[in-house]
Amino acid sequence: MTLKLGTAKIDITPYRPVPLAGFEERTGICQGITRPLYARILVFQHDREGRKSCALLVSADLIWWDTKRARALRERIARQWDLDASAVILHATHTHGGPQTSDRFTPSLGVPDSDVVRWMEERVLDGVRCAFRDLQPVVLRRGTGQCRIGINRRRQVEGSVIMAPNPEGPVDPEVNVILCLTQNGRPKAILVHYACHPTTTGENYITSDFPGVAMERMEKQLGDGTLGVFLQGCCGNVRPALIRDQQFYRGTDKEVRELGNKLADAVFAALNRPMHPLRPIPIRSETLKVHLPFRELPTCAELEKKRGGAGVVGEWSRLLLDDPERLRSHIPLELTRLELADRLVFLAMNGEVVVEYGLMLKKHFRGRVLPLPYSNGMIGYVPTEKQMEEGGYEAVESAFYFGLPAPFSPEAGLILHETLLEWI
Repeated sequence: MTLKLGTAKIDITPYRPVPLAGFEERTGICQGITRPLYARILVFQHDREGRKSCALLVSADLIWWDTKRARALRERIARQWDLDASAVILHATHTHGGPQTSDRFTPSLGVPDSDVVRWMEERVLDGVRCAFRDLQPVVLRRGTGQCRIGINRRRQVEGSVIMAPNPEGPVDPEVNVILCLTQNGRPKAILVHYACHPTTTGENYITSDFPGVAMERMEKQLGDGTLGVFLQGCCGNVRPALIRDQQFYRGTDKEVRELGNKLADAVFAALNRPMHPLRPIPIRSETLKVHLPFRELPTCAELEKKRGGAGVVGEWSRLLLDDPERLRSHIPLELTRLELADRLVFLAMNGEVVVEYGLMLKKHFRGRVLPLPYSNGMIGYVPTEKQMEEGGYEAVESAFYFGLPAPFSPEAGLILHETLLEWI
């Protein structure tokens, strides 16, 4: 049995100034580039007695991929390179220093430049071509470390949930490191899985945030063309622990460098400890859609009353009235299961999934499953059943920004929890 890996790194920094995505208070087009954006591409091919199976993983310095566009791009890649569409994962590091890629959300989250988005997709296709030409045998090694740059951002105050530091809330400090070595022992790629929002800075400059800093350092210090690939975990309610007077603040590129170097230090510490081999197996993939129900939907009359309002509620009302198809009782969350090696399964999800799900998956499957939210599209935040009852940004307010007709029903959390345990 042989596992081959092909890699490519493609610059996808917008070729002209664009509005950036993710912060309502940040307006206008970007003022420049602090750190370029890249798409890092991995092609895995398993060969057993002439029977080949293949998968493609793209990690891009984007806030997310648009669901409809991601589906079309995955199908295009699958046709061109004879893959199953379920074996193609388009993942985003979730940096808030990149362009908006979707027109499904309210303008407060950023307005997409459709020409730039199409150009980035073509750049990714160029990278896929390069990666397929780069296939060579590899072996996989896996290790873990700890990095504590994140903190829970849901704090209970007088019966309400506000966005503020919560040292008692759950986080996931585990860093998973997957090292891909050629037959002569040279590092060809290093995959780093960690869960924390890349929202270090709110400056109006293009930046890959702390994941970009960490991966650039990996690539520089390991050298010889090694590709560093960041994989974002379930960080929906975890953000960098930049705290002043018990409140969050956003930093500058200085803090971006500091946090990125802390993550890189954790990765090198893991590399300096014994790493466990991962046995190659035929690559398998499967996709499942889980329909998550909403609470009571607004009526058209209620939306008409808010249509002219300022801010995100007015934007939301106009979005729903202009596209009545949004007024459905549920929305599908797409789950894609990709098994790359013995005891290594990636679970891609097209949502902003909170940390509780990531911790649950890791515990239940004893580390075999690594969740990859921000993959293959975006429907919005996916909170737990308890959070849906408590309220707060992830469970209620975010629904306006993502153009959802209503917050999720607590039943949605229960449905997803049971599906994850039964299907995987």
